[in-house]
Amino acid sequence: MSIGYLLLLGALIGFATLGIFHKVADHPACRPSMVALMLFFWAGMFTGLYTLLREPQGLHFPSKVLAIGSAGGLFCGLAIFTFQSGLKFGKISTSWLVLNLSMSVPILISLFFYNEKLNWIKVVGIVLVLTAIVMMWRDKKMDLRKTGSDAVMVSGHHTKWFWLMALAFVFNGLAAVMQKVLVEAGEQNFTWQFYTVLYWIACVLMLGFGVVSKSLPSKREVATGLIMAIGSVAGNVLITLALGHGVEAAVAFPIGNGGSLTLVVLAGVLFFKERVQPIGRMGIAFGLCAILLLMLEPQILEYFKAHSH
Repeated sequence: MSIGYLLLLGALIGFATLGIFHKVADHPACRPSMVALMLFFWAGMFTGLYTLLREPQGLHFPSKVLAIGSAGGLFCGLAIFTFQSGLKFGKISTSWLVLNLSMSVPILISLFFYNEKLNWIKVVGIVLVLTAIVMMWRDKKMDLRKTGSDAVMVSGHHTKWFWLMALAFVFNGLAAVMQKVLVEAGEQNFTWQFYTVLYWIACVLMLGFGVVSKSLPSKREVATGLIMAIGSVAGNVLITLALGHGVEAAVAFPIGNGGSLTLVVLAGVLFFKERVQPIGRMGIAFGLCAILLLMLEPQILEYFKAHSH
């Protein structure tokens, strides 16, 4: 397995950690806006200190990196703000599944604007990921209906939830696009500088929302944000490095986003004792198959090439 796919495996684990602690943060003592503020603060501290102490270029930000990172931070901050606002009108489980579909934005942009080529493995892998997400969404809807806790989605709140999640979908997808833009601009050697800018721009944006609400984070929110920041930094940095090592966006984003979703649901079954309907179990299986198929793409293609004659 190439270094690019090993980096992608690390990104998958990082994003899964972030998703699992989104479940932990779904607690009355954790306000979503404060958790997001702490996530961006700690992530900005981690990336900034590492860049200062370990990166040869240090805190030097080329104009392209500054511009791309600022755009990414703006999109990322707006994605979190609209996502957390939408949670007031819906369930975190359904909302988290919808947000993961935003991986389609960077995939489509890479295919249409950066001329990435599709093959049958990528097509099957993407279809499996999307099918897994839909199956797990159906599982959650069935579970909510059985417990009677889906009533809020039947009320007028459904419209507000839909439009806020639609905005979060677009903003989160555009934030992910900036990773590809950085690589295509030839600035992948400034990955840590890019994320330092991104996280601090998002932190300042969320701090502005915090000032408006005149509230401060609690110890629980600070600690939860810290762990989520570790997963976020690991996932985002490693997936960008994987793109820089030749892994195409049509492979990286389904594994990073859709694959982590499968692991989050699996963790819910194993550690949080969540009940999963048969369709949800099929969704987990489809997601795991997609991860293996996309990560082993080079070996599979090589095998069929060697046995084609």
